[in-house]
Amino acid sequence: MQILFGLRATISFGLGVFITFSQAHTFLVGTAVMTGFGLAVGLISLAYIFFTKNNSQLIPLTLIATLIGLLSAGTFLYPDIQPMLFLPLVALFGLSFAAFEGYLAKREGYRIGIGRDFALSAGFNLVLGLLFLIAPLDEVSAVGFLGAYLAISGVFWGIAAATPQPK
Repeated sequence: MQILFGLRATISFGLGVFITFSQAHTFLVGTAVMTGFGLAVGLISLAYIFFTKNNSQLIPLTLIATLIGLLSAGTFLYPDIQPMLFLPLVALFGLSFAAFEGYLAKREGYRIGIGRDFALSAGFNLVLGLLFLIAPLDEVSAVGFLGAYLAISGVFWGIAAATPQPK
């Protein structure tokens, strides 16, 4: 599981840094990052589930990430709808990941490190989802908040991947 966490951390942090140093905080950049994140996390998780054959509890997380990536990619066919769909897609991503990672945290138990990791990540995702659902964000703020979330999430999952897990 730590390999999966490390790969997720690398993807998140890399995309967060990309947004941070990108001079154009546009819906196009945000949508491209959501597409890359969703598809990369979804495909890496799918490969991990396939090769380890014992982590079927991650299948819904994999499906959500892949679906968000595909929906984001679909907006490139009609760039005029990117401003309308970017905020709801990020809100959907944040809230669905929060719900599922909250479920995984409860399932693993809060006394175990991985349970606490999932709980904290669910909290990050919940804040992201609610921010994009409730707050009136402009283009620059929305893409900037997504970049900040990805950078924080990347650091968090990197630490989780590097922390030894008890057997």
